[in-house]
Amino acid sequence: MPIVPGIDHVAFPSPDPDAAASFYERLLGARVVKTEGHPVMAYFRTGALAFHEPSGPEEHVAVRVSDEERSQLARRLGEEGIEHEERDHGIAVGLFFRDPDGRVVEAITYRSGDDPRRPEKRGGGPQAPSVDRAP
Repeated sequence: MPIVPGIDHVAFPSPDPDAAASFYERLLGARVVKTEGHPVMAYFRTGALAFHEPSGPEEHVAVRVSDEERSQLARRLGEEGIEHEERDHGIAVGLFFRDPDGRVVEAITYRSGDDPRRPEKRGGGPQAPSVDRAP
């Protein structure tokens, strides 16, 4: 059966992760969550942006998959001779590989079934976008 994942997050290096996330909070209403040892996350209704220090992981797109789907994907990557590496993030396990154009892709599985940092998982509901009104 084919895997049809959803986008979980897109990760970017930033010289100032807090300022980058704050930009999306101010202009698009993203919910910003900072957790020790993880990138600064800007959550939207669907998906998120992850901002990390330049010394952090490479820029990448993460798709959310189940344990079974991640295992199937690892097997298929191996069968096609595509290099891949699994990394433990504590709250999740990511399977990293590159697409034909060299972009890094992560197939991520959260141990709890969902990203526990998401605001709605932590007691905060969805937030409507806010707009700064200048005089």
